[in-house]
Amino acid sequence: MKKEKIEIRFKNLPFLLNDMEKKEWIIDSFLFKYKKEQYIVILTLYGDKERKPGKYAKAKVEFVKNNNTNHSIKGYIDFYEVRFNNVKDFCDFFGVESGNAMRDLFKDFSQVFSDFIPKEKIISKSDTERKLIGSRAEGNNPNAVYCYDIRRNGRKTDGSPNERSIENSNKAQSLLPELYEQFFREKNLSFYFSDKKELGKSDDELRKAIASR
Repeated sequence: MKKEKIEIRFKNLPFLLNDMEKKEWIIDSFLFKYKKEQYIVILTLYGDKERKPGKYAKAKVEFVKNNNTNHSIKGYIDFYEVRFNNVKDFCDFFGVESGNAMRDLFKDFSQVFSDFIPKEKIISKSDTERKLIGSRAEGNNPNAVYCYDIRRNGRKTDGSPNERSIENSNKAQSLLPELYEQFFREKNLSFYFSDKKELGKSDDELRKAIASR
């Protein structure tokens, strides 16, 4: 008996993931409206060595309230559904009645969500989106958004230059778009960030620091 093929719900997601890979981005954002509330969705690809929570997981997702970026909920996405840790957290965050079965809640939510997934990475971002992407791109300290130095990465044992990571490029491009545009071709340069605002330097100060070396 021939096995019935299940049609994927998130038809745009494969195109978005391919476009991100092509453009060398591991993180992206897009807007999402649910029950009259506006959210910013942060979608992040899994690293090569990162453990996935499910066999078919394609990316991590974080829903951030547009009017309060300190309030968010995390989950993951496959081609069929957005999956969260538990029903209670989901209901509390989105203001949903918890009387329905979990399967129906997540399925209905995913059906609405499917209409908001773009086919390709959206280049134009609000300042809020760029800051959110920049704070999460490297996956370490989300408060480290103040650039204090740009350094060369040295060389490999074969003499070829070490290149900065895609994560560092994404972070710098989001937080320092003009400076990144000037130096992005020099892949041996990496951008260093601190969570201490007083250590952050202006674009001109960072340019002078590079020129003096």
